[in-house]
Amino acid sequence: MKRASVAVAFVFVATVSGGLRAQAAASSGAGAGYPNVDRPMALGPGDTVQVLNRIVVDRAPGQRGSRMDVHYTTRIPASDADARAAQADRVAQIVGADAWKLGARRVTISICETRACAETREPPKQWWVYERISGGEWRRSKP
Repeated sequence: MKRASVAVAFVFVATVSGGLRAQAAASSGAGAGYPNVDRPMALGPGDTVQVLNRIVVDRAPGQRGSRMDVHYTTRIPASDADARAAQADRVAQIVGADAWKLGARRVTISICETRACAETREPPKQWWVYERISGGEWRRSKP
């Protein structure tokens, strides 16, 4: 009888710990790798970006509430900073709706120009932070 109880307890613990490992891997993005989205997003006629990553950071140190980070590539040259910023504004408005549903108070929009950035091994060269204002729009809070 003791062996049966031990066997049942072992199976229960193995099942629970396996489920917890799978849940942790799914929530952390482990196993999925980066880029974790890698699909086009149309912003308007003739304006499409390739979204590479969408990451939700739940209450990072010093923040009130969660944040959504979006990395994408663009065809706009790095020398045209104003056009890139305007495009990031359009991306923020589109992904902002999902971010708000997830409870995110901020959205970070980043342009990746290298594979290492897409794989989150190096930081993006350009990024902007947005906060939601009244009316549901997202306003750039940092350049």
